[in-house]
Amino acid sequence: MRVLHLTPELPYWPGGSGGATRQFHLLRRLAELGHEVTVVAPIPAGEAHRTLELAAAGVRVEGPVRPGSRVSETLGALARQPALVPMAATLPVLAWQGSVLWAAMVPHVRRELARRPDVVTVEHDNAAQWVTELPVGVPAVLTLQNVGRGYYESRARAAGGPRRLALGAEARRFARHDSRWLPRYCALVAVSDRDAEDLRADGARRVEVVPNGVAADELRPAPPSPEPATVLFTGTLSHPPNSDGIRWFAATAWRRVRAARPEAKLLVVGREPPRSVRELDGREGIEVVGPVADMAPWFARATAVVVPLRSGGGTRLKILEAFAGGRAVVSTRVGAEGLDVTDGRELVLADREEDIADGVLALLGDAGRRERLAAASRDLAERRYDWRVLGDQLDEVLRRVVAGRAGL
Repeated sequence: MRVLHLTPELPYWPGGSGGATRQFHLLRRLAELGHEVTVVAPIPAGEAHRTLELAAAGVRVEGPVRPGSRVSETLGALARQPALVPMAATLPVLAWQGSVLWAAMVPHVRRELARRPDVVTVEHDNAAQWVTELPVGVPAVLTLQNVGRGYYESRARAAGGPRRLALGAEARRFARHDSRWLPRYCALVAVSDRDAEDLRADGARRVEVVPNGVAADELRPAPPSPEPATVLFTGTLSHPPNSDGIRWFAATAWRRVRAARPEAKLLVVGREPPRSVRELDGREGIEVVGPVADMAPWFARATAVVVPLRSGGGTRLKILEAFAGGRAVVSTRVGAEGLDVTDGRELVLADREEDIADGVLALLGDAGRRERLAAASRDLAERRYDWRVLGDQLDEVLRRVVAGRAGL
């Protein structure tokens, strides 16, 4: 098959966001299976080297290089598409930003469409409106790494005051946006059964599930940590659920952990930490590391991993990476949402601050329990969530879509 993949974020790994990582591995697998895969994506200024990993995997990358200034990027988009001005009043913010990116991507997309792909895949529902530029005769598949309405509803529940009202309003904008554009796709791909159920409840006819995953063959289990009380949190820290979760954990459960284990350390690793997260550095044994090129050394240092999220959508790559890295995990139920896990078998689930603290302390004090959880979760990562297994599932979805459209 010729697969044309359209996305508002450049796929790359290692070091990318969860969305960039997911796309990289699945596209790489499609290329391994013999498909001709082309990506059209905006390339951030100064990051053209990020395309080399995809090129090495046999995936072509096309797309405009983004200006260094977001202001000049937006002004250029408005000049090319004046209709973006009134759209700002009705589109969700992320969807409007996706339309700004699309204004620069269109010439590249049209050239690739002229090469007659067998299927077009679009990433994220904030790019769902891009379907208007796609020819009717080419089947289009949309992947929703988060269902926009559910993501903002979740964040609204975790917020308060005016922020809660604003997030609720954005959830309603996404509901209207998705109801307009999602029916235009031949199939939708969700990352969890729960997201798929929500989409079907909203009237979606064909929804497939391809979960998030982990490179289980490349991230190997580390030996027991030489540090007896080191807790790790990882994720893209500019992502609001991540920054909210780690700040909440630091202010509540972590204080309880430190009261019982004054020598305990908390490592906060991830891209783009906002000021509110950077300010945690140096407090009560907390080290804000920021972005790293390779997570393996940080999993090796960790005695346990914590995922204290209170909101969000989709599923968390951070948990799967911890599983593959051989580390026991304490997570909230929101943090583990969408994953096929059982409390006490692959991880510890806790939602109240005192229960999260007790879960962390129990793991720090029980090497045998850490090893049992790590073994069970590593087995699950290899069997259910390895990217190549999931890439084969996506291959099946695309083949069925193409075959179904050909039979119409």
